[in-house]
Amino acid sequence: MLLSVEGFRVTTAGSLAQAIEQCVAHGDIALLVTDYHLANHETGVQVIAAVRRQLAVDLKAILITGDTSAAAHAIQHNDRVRMTSKPINADQFISLLRELIEV
Repeated sequence: MLLSVEGFRVTTAGSLAQAIEQCVAHGDIALLVTDYHLANHETGVQVIAAVRRQLAVDLKAILITGDTSAAAHAIQHNDRVRMTSKPINADQFISLLRELIEV
């Protein structure tokens, strides 16, 4: 709801397969937001890679996690993939979304 109120068009998915389906159906996606830990032992890293492969685009993404393990902190992030920790400050999150979409 927050993203819609802020003027973003939002499409949701509950799994890696659904994320690919939604991205194919809505090919104009500007940014992917995913949690790190997902159902069925899937990860947001896998979702980002699969969607990028399917769309053949280096889609920008935000990876959200509450995981404080060394493995989570070792995930590579750069100007196309940003990682943010839970709990998320709404204003900072909206700023990050706008920053990535505008670049």
